[in-house]
Amino acid sequence: MLPEFDKEEINCENVIECLYGLSELDKEILSLLSEGEELRSSEIAEKIDKDQSTAYRSLEKLLSCGLIYKEKHTIRNGGYYFLYSRRPLDKVKEESMRCIEDWYEEMKGAVEELDNF
Repeated sequence: MLPEFDKEEINCENVIECLYGLSELDKEILSLLSEGEELRSSEIAEKIDKDQSTAYRSLEKLLSCGLIYKEKHTIRNGGYYFLYSRRPLDKVKEESMRCIEDWYEEMKGAVEELDNF
């Protein structure tokens, strides 16, 4: 059993947290986006009461984990902005299951090599 969990603590939130190494802030932003909203980083920063650069770092982490999307929108008179949204839950579930299966196979291989320890 993973040392971070005991049997009563295993739930969706902490499994995703463990798989992707999410912080409390990452989870808060992911929760905001789970309501189906598309938000700018400035709007997210305002909702979580953090500096925009702090929100941006967390958004970049969530993007690199594949948990959210970033879509570029062009402003008519020049410039652009990005809207962030959450990936569909079925895709997150599929990717999470793949991560768990990969982890399981790696751990199984390591245990099989215990004779060489």
